[in-house]
Amino acid sequence: MKKIFTLLICVVAMSFAAHANDNNMDLVYRCIDVLMGKSQPTTIMTTNLDANHDGVIDIADVTTLIDMALLAGKPAAKAPALETSVEDMIDNMLDGVEPTPTIGDVTDAIDKKLEK
Repeated sequence: MKKIFTLLICVVAMSFAAHANDNNMDLVYRCIDVLMGKSQPTTIMTTNLDANHDGVIDIADVTTLIDMALLAGKPAAKAPALETSVEDMIDNMLDGVEPTPTIGDVTDAIDKKLEK
C-alpha cells in the first residue's frame, strides 16, 4: 500500500513538473482574454496576471509574460571569445585592417598572455 501511495505522489509531482513549461503560455492566453473582455479575473488570477506588479493588468503584463515564457529554461546566448595573439593585433593596427582593435584590446591580450 505504501508503494502504491508513493508511486501516486510521484506521478502527480511529475505531472505538475511537466505542466510547468506550459503554465507561462497559459497565463499569456488568460491575460489576453482579460484584456479583450472575454473573462473576468478573480483575485488570485489578478495577482498572477499582473506580471510587472504595477497593480493594473495591461499590455505590458502580456509582454512581460511572453518574455518570461520565451526565456524559461534557456541559457543566455554568449558570443564566443575572440582568441587573437598580441602579434596579430599589433599587425592589424599597423596595417590599418578593419576592424582596428584599440589599445585596450592589445593590453588585454598582453595580460592574458602574461597570465599563461
